[in-house]
Amino acid sequence: MAVDEVAQDNPLQAVVLCDVFTQRFAPLTLDRPRCLMPVCNVPLIEWTLESLAAAGVHEVFFLATWHVPQIRAYLEKHHPQLFRAPGSRAPAVRATSLTRISLIAVPEARSVGDTMRELDAHQVIKSDFVLMHGDSLGTMDIGAVVRAHKERRQADRNAIMTICTMPAPPSSEAKRPGDLSVFVLTPTTSQLMHYAAVPAVPRVSLLPLPLELFEQARTELDVRNDLVDCGVDICSIDVPPLFTENFDYQSLRREFVQGILTSDLLEAKIFVHVAPPGDATSTSAGEPFSVVSRGVLGMPPYGAGYMLRVSDPARYDAASRDVLAGWTYPNTPRLGMPDGAKYTSAPGPRYIGEQVTMASTALLGRRSLLGAHARLHEGAQVHDSVLGESVNIGADSIIRNSYLWRGVVVGRHCCIEQCILGEGVQILDHVHLQRGTVVGDGCVIGPNVKLAPSTRVSMHAFRASEDDEEERTEGAEEDSALGQASRGYMWPPLGATPAADGDESDDEEVDELEHAANARLFAMGADRSVVVWDDAVSELSSIDADSDADVLSDDESDESDESSPTSPSAYGSMSLTLSGGHESQTYGEKLESEERLREFQHEAQASLERAFEEKHAPENAAIELKTLRMASNVPPGEVRKVVITFVLHHCSVDQPRETAALLDHWGPLIREVAHDDQIEALAVMQSFCAVHLSHTKLFVPLLTKVYNDEIVSDEAILAWWRHPSSRQLVLESQSPSQAQQVVLELRKRAEPVLRHILEDSEDEDEDEE
Repeated sequence: MAVDEVAQDNPLQAVVLCDVFTQRFAPLTLDRPRCLMPVCNVPLIEWTLESLAAAGVHEVFFLATWHVPQIRAYLEKHHPQLFRAPGSRAPAVRATSLTRISLIAVPEARSVGDTMRELDAHQVIKSDFVLMHGDSLGTMDIGAVVRAHKERRQADRNAIMTICTMPAPPSSEAKRPGDLSVFVLTPTTSQLMHYAAVPAVPRVSLLPLPLELFEQARTELDVRNDLVDCGVDICSIDVPPLFTENFDYQSLRREFVQGILTSDLLEAKIFVHVAPPGDATSTSAGEPFSVVSRGVLGMPPYGAGYMLRVSDPARYDAASRDVLAGWTYPNTPRLGMPDGAKYTSAPGPRYIGEQVTMASTALLGRRSLLGAHARLHEGAQVHDSVLGESVNIGADSIIRNSYLWRGVVVGRHCCIEQCILGEGVQILDHVHLQRGTVVGDGCVIGPNVKLAPSTRVSMHAFRASEDDEEERTEGAEEDSALGQASRGYMWPPLGATPAADGDESDDEEVDELEHAANARLFAMGADRSVVVWDDAVSELSSIDADSDADVLSDDESDESDESSPTSPSAYGSMSLTLSGGHESQTYGEKLESEERLREFQHEAQASLERAFEEKHAPENAAIELKTLRMASNVPPGEVRKVVITFVLHHCSVDQPRETAALLDHWGPLIREVAHDDQIEALAVMQSFCAVHLSHTKLFVPLLTKVYNDEIVSDEAILAWWRHPSSRQLVLESQSPSQAQQVVLELRKRAEPVLRHILEDSEDEDEDEE
């Protein structure tokens, strides 16, 4: 009741930053703001408003430097009752909390810090507020995080910010080299003690930590390099004035957050919310603040859900795939998108919009979405792609792992792979666009050309910087490479022009994250082999403040450069080796986690027994298991193990028909629990058949069936084959050495299935040619 009363007295406000002041999406963002880019045919601004409305936000302020007229026109057209009449409560999104949308132009801003200073100057923020980047997408329960932040603020007025993060395994596309972070937290309160951005090049293998951390914390520290920054912060009203007081704050994380953490004058504190689901490595992962502050464990998690910044083409691809896979539930093509678009769904998943035309010989592959009025001509193929409204694909053309926006026209015998094509682009006959290609709105390419990987094409001539007004002299030559009937200018690939190519001076530092070595990793299908990762490094994610003092080396620190903020003289020589992100737990937390896991396994087993006996629908069983997992706060991997082992226990090689029927019915449940880590799911199947010798003959038929029924993808099977888990026992066994030998034998037996998949892939490649 108290929270509701506070919400009524101070309606929750949100600030959306429309500009990020990078060129990662250029040339797509030359003609439109990033917040209006479509993800699965829904503009990012709609995803933003849906998330904020679900969080109970009443008033939203969009702050924009560029493309202000476009944003204003969009809001006037699609949300007139909120944008034109502030007092109106007529809903423009499905949730009804929003009552007002405002657009504040900040034309002089050239950084996030400038934008925040403009926000402070307008004096529109009345209380704690949600600060969100305009490229964040998801359905995280932000409202619950707001309530936890306010509760924390009541106990400690120095708590000025809560950063929202999401755990991600090393294999996740959301967590990739080039733009990663390390968060050093106190395990019991989730207070942020240290923050570091980690570029891919130059590789950072050692993280210096200031010795003051151990004097302040006097306890263990959680070092998390498995967290993805969601681009959502809960801020106190004190945050905007702090930007005004310090003009050195330009970026939100590397300067503002770092400045707060290292300030000798401010007593401000920053906290981190780690959204469940995921491995709960401490009470900072999903426990309510009120529970954490009293040291009581076992309460249901809060602030669950998915949230990811669409910060570059590679993450655009990752976010789109996650939407199709259902991570943004309930905002999915099957249940309904934020803009209200309707799709017919089919297994795969495949989604087809209204009034779509497909020739009888056209093929719509898995993980694909066709917007309204799209058309596929004879022999056209679409795989792992999203096509916008009124997209037209010519005869015998193949679209793979690509995103075609509204009104794109592709001619005959074309091949589009891992590309983003802007609105109204025309691809003429016999054109091949390779991985990483980005084509801006309105361009024409072809006919009869093949562009190199990571090519960028725009209707605007390339300029090395915004200040470069000189006309290009080589434009005609480059235009001809696009085809005889082409329109547009060819740009260098993302990262091919180093940031340092501009006018260098001692006063202007190059942003290491936007430098060429990192920028090339932001492209779709980027070659990550240039990044060297050492899997053999030690894994250390928790430090005891009472550690032996001889890990320090004062003699070495005296010889270092005292002026360097990362030098040993500033930080001592305490350092951590960064690895793939395995988390640690305190002893008490381990006991608590083990107890929760035992309870979950028992209850999940009973739930599945009832589902089998009463022949429940797989989707109902999945909902009950999800409820149990959320209540127990166990990792998703435990659900996979319980479901897969339970189903396989009911399978028998001696009863092939009954086993096939059982897998036909319960296959969708396995697909549901396996979708976020199919490699682990296959490893569990393999180990189960190795541990239970009566099931060894079942493995190859099982592998074939889960492939044919699209329970797991062909890419996942190939990845499993290459992954170490295909050679290791991942389940407990009374005879582990014997089971380990069987694991290797089953891997060998699976070779014909792998050959079949590879041959199918080669046949598809030949069809493309």
